[in-house]
Amino acid sequence: MKIRKTGYYSILGFLMIALAGCGYTKEEKEAMKRYEKQGRENAENYIEEKYGIHAEIRKVTCEKYGSGPIPDFSPSPTGNVFVKMNYQGEEFSVVISGDGKNADGIDNYQFQEITAAFKREVYDVTEVPAESAFLCYGEYGTIKEEKNGMIHAFFDGENLAEILQDGSARAMISYINQDASQLPASEISQKTGVDTLLFADYESREACQSIRQPYYNLSGWPIENGIEAQLYQMNGYRVVSAGEDTFIKCEKKIQDGVILITEQPEEQVSLKKTVLDPQENWNGNGFLDAQQVSDAYALDTNAGKVYVYFPVEKLNTKEVEHAQLVKQYQYQGETCYDNLLGGVTDDGKYIQGIVYTRDETEIKISVFVDGK
Repeated sequence: MKIRKTGYYSILGFLMIALAGCGYTKEEKEAMKRYEKQGRENAENYIEEKYGIHAEIRKVTCEKYGSGPIPDFSPSPTGNVFVKMNYQGEEFSVVISGDGKNADGIDNYQFQEITAAFKREVYDVTEVPAESAFLCYGEYGTIKEEKNGMIHAFFDGENLAEILQDGSARAMISYINQDASQLPASEISQKTGVDTLLFADYESREACQSIRQPYYNLSGWPIENGIEAQLYQMNGYRVVSAGEDTFIKCEKKIQDGVILITEQPEEQVSLKKTVLDPQENWNGNGFLDAQQVSDAYALDTNAGKVYVYFPVEKLNTKEVEHAQLVKQYQYQGETCYDNLLGGVTDDGKYIQGIVYTRDETEIKISVFVDGK
């Protein structure tokens, strides 16, 4: 015990010394204060000049250079400031230089207006009402609210396509029981300037509204990453990007309450109750003390990938948040055990995961929790 304490205090002492060597110098602190003061003035002038409004400043923060592989507890300021503003109850952001007088910045004051115009344009093209539409565009290319839609251009009601094309826009459009494969994607792109599109066709409005983060990986690539957790509530989805147009129809099969989805109509999949190897065989494969909390099933399929949704109501555990889908299989003459990362769906009804079959045989699935 004494040795452990000594080690603990040694580490703590090292961290205190390291942190003591970090922090901003007096000159850097004074520089940041200057940037913030000048940035406030610049942001106010920029917004007034661009929109003819006087917005209230809520917060000013110096922009910092990103840290490298080694953590930097005091990254240097870039000279720009990030300004949160409010006008008539509407929050928005401005990024502008604080290093001298400047009225040349970027902002997302018109984000909601531009999104609404995009949705109207899509309706004019398709004549089909969308449940929702979301855009990701601008300088930062992120779905994060405070930095999404940061642009210098002014939207005048007629230049939507120009703004979104220049902003490398991506869009997620949700529908209820609308075949996404029939939507005129090329015409939508032409009219709106958005070349990267994700169309999602949900089974119901309730299904669409149950999703906590319905924009998936819109700012990354491929943009459909994350959608696999919600396919059981979809009829299908479509991704249009970089000259490719891919439509996935969710072919659902349900056995013993377990939902199985393949991506092609000709693919077959079925379940049959079975037993797994002893639970201790799974320790070290994502578990310290593996405990099986559901029936086990043999998976028979000719698909290369099967999305599995196991009903929570059939689990013999209260530790639902920690439950994981698992897979036992034969590969090159050996028995293998995998913990399939996935977790609980947004509506809390299923444990989900993806079973990749590859060259595997005798595939069996179940749900485990860790007793440790």
